[in-house]
Amino acid sequence: MQEEYEVETEEISEETTEADTDRGGLSNGKRALIFVLIALVLAAIMVVLWLFATYDDYEEMSSVGLANEAETKYTDFRENLLSYSRDGAFYTDYSGNLIWNYTYEMDEPHIESCGDRLLIYDRQGTRMIIQSSAGNIGEISTTLPIVDADISASGETAVLMQDGSTGYITVYAQDGSTVASGEVHTANTGYPVAIAISSDGKSMGLSLINLNDGDVKTTLNFYGFGEGGSSQKDNITASYSYSDMVIPDIDFVDDDRLVAFGDAEIVVYTPGDSPKVGAEIFLPNSIISVFHNDSYIGMVYTGSEGNELKVCSLSGVEKYTVPTDTAYTKCEFNKNDEVMLTDGEDISIFTPLGVEKFNYHFNEGFYQMIPWESSRSYVMVEKGAIRRIRLK
Repeated sequence: MQEEYEVETEEISEETTEADTDRGGLSNGKRALIFVLIALVLAAIMVVLWLFATYDDYEEMSSVGLANEAETKYTDFRENLLSYSRDGAFYTDYSGNLIWNYTYEMDEPHIESCGDRLLIYDRQGTRMIIQSSAGNIGEISTTLPIVDADISASGETAVLMQDGSTGYITVYAQDGSTVASGEVHTANTGYPVAIAISSDGKSMGLSLINLNDGDVKTTLNFYGFGEGGSSQKDNITASYSYSDMVIPDIDFVDDDRLVAFGDAEIVVYTPGDSPKVGAEIFLPNSIISVFHNDSYIGMVYTGSEGNELKVCSLSGVEKYTVPTDTAYTKCEFNKNDEVMLTDGEDISIFTPLGVEKFNYHFNEGFYQMIPWESSRSYVMVEKGAIRRIRLK
């Protein structure tokens, strides 16, 4: 019996030695499992370093020249660098290679983006330009000054215009044709101050402020351009009013929840044809700044022992609160959910867990600092150059 067993084993060994084992006798399945485990360990180490590691210096990895002006603004758009000013916009990769440029004249250029659509419009002007990462899509001219505007992922543009005591709302397709339009008479409903359109272009929000005998009231209207709104009067699918609160800014986030930024609270509404209040985040009286991305809301306010930075999820759950003494003119979420506070010389970067990852003073100043390929690498846009740096 033993001899039969040895013969069978020998035959199996001859058939499987090359295909199923390595030099140490491990099967391909075991080797694959080991590689997976090593990859998971390395990934865990990278996540821990990203969330908890701190740095106090940096080294320059590369640098390319950049022709820029003091009034130029910079932001990341689709993993490349967008530069825009009153005279035009340039879109380059982070090595400085030009992808496209577009010249225009605007007194007060503002941008909005959603997916691969970019809107550049002249606030209080009449010009709007629609771009993508590949180049120009079209241009729209309005007949009245633009108060606010927004764009969907498919290129529909919602525009709020004002003429005396009447507000005008128009939704354009990306080819410039009119999808919907209407008027708002301020004597009846209040002054329209902010507009937003969902990523699919089927929902729109409008904030109106009413001053009546010294009392302040904000009304937030939701409009639907699909089946849910077509059966409603004036396409209004929902309406909410708030006494003693001003809501000067609204925005749709990625999952088409609308976020209303009031001076007393932030309200997050559910998506769909019948929006409802999903979360309320009340603001402290000493609020200084509020900012957000598609996942989180950040705020800086004066606490009992100085300024504090607080970050919450869109459901209102607090992620962290930390003290900060950084002087800043700009506070924002980076694309990796880090928080950056800066005045163009001093900078503080906080990880998604609230760890102050980097605090530094740049003597020469900079315009923008954008996360790059790893948790330690950033692209720094400064006067005359784009530098890739690595924290250390």
